Amino acid sequence: MSTQLLIIEDEEQIRENVAEWLRLNGFEVETAADGKQGVTKAFLQRPDLILCDIMMPNMDGHQVLETIRNNRSLASVPFMFLTAKTEMRDLRRGMALGADDYLTKPFTGESLLQAIESRLQREALRKASLKARMAEQRLKIAQTAGHEYNTSLNGVIGLSTLLRDHLDEFAGEDAVSMLETIRVCGLRLKRSLDNIQLIDTLQYIDPGHAAYDFFTSGTALINLEQVKEQIRLVESRQEETIRWKIDVMDARLRIADENLFTILDELIDNAAKFSDQAEVMIKGYLDEGGYRLIVSNKGQLFKPENTAQIAPYTQFERKKYEQQGFGLGLAIVKKLVELNNGLLSIVCKPDGWTNVMVWLPCQITQPDV
Repeated sequence: MSTQLLIIEDEEQIRENVAEWLRLNGFEVETAADGKQGVTKAFLQRPDLILCDIMMPNMDGHQVLETIRNNRSLASVPFMFLTAKTEMRDLRRGMALGADDYLTKPFTGESLLQAIESRLQREALRKASLKARMAEQRLKIAQTAGHEYNTSLNGVIGLSTLLRDHLDEFAGEDAVSMLETIRVCGLRLKRSLDNIQLIDTLQYIDPGHAAYDFFTSGTALINLEQVKEQIRLVESRQEETIRWKIDVMDARLRIADENLFTILDELIDNAAKFSDQAEVMIKGYLDEGGYRLIVSNKGQLFKPENTAQIAPYTQFERKKYEQQGFGLGLAIVKKLVELNNGLLSIVCKPDGWTNVMVWLPCQITQPDV
């Protein structure tokens, strides 16, 4: 399939000459005589590259570029300005808006071809890199999903089959214990599925999304009892008892209850999961006009470079630690914190303790309780 180019240029002679030259060199070319017409054709045809003049009637080149970059299906299309020397002062604005390159009029046919080929090659490399990352991500998800689903389902199927076939042979306490394990397996599986759905929404949330207000507004109370209740839920799910050292001030935060619940759940779950000292410390206090929550545990080393690598389906040193879950927890926390104008940082101390710190804005200094 031939490469499709779109030329947006109000000067007819330049527009037609450039189009003819590019067609002679094997490109499929569409033309538009002004910015509005160009945007319409871009939406309808999604070209492989756009060549656009700056000074045009109805809609100038900057407005065209801004419209293109704000459209999800066109945002990555290479965009080159065709500019007169007198318009050079406008290029800074154009490059700031996301233009990939520019050619100064008058230009030769060869320089035009070189610029186009260079941009197309870069785009091809970008797509190849993206394809490779997607393939790697699919493999990672498939490997993790197989382990995670089978672990929970094997527990459900195996124990329920055992109870069905040999119920009379088990004492009441044994049967209850097996049923509790089945319940825990089901909770783990449900949590995994809920988190997959949540991160899928969070990755693509923007002000136009129907759920944007839900994830970016509201207030929530944080206090000692709430944290203790969250700990009880995590311990029930993990079937572990851990020593907790808690020092949490009461405050009302600018984040919805459900989203604060999710942040606490993920941080506490991670700390319990990766602690090898059977002790986790949680501290919360007012700080710099907001609220700082610190969850600390001693166990799996979290390297400084890992913070920048926090992403969905990323588990650090999974082969070494054989972790449960999909590696979504920190990615969910990071996104929820960012959506609510907060900050996430992780510090690993020389003594082996890892501090996960979340800062969120406060609604009021002291809540009415």
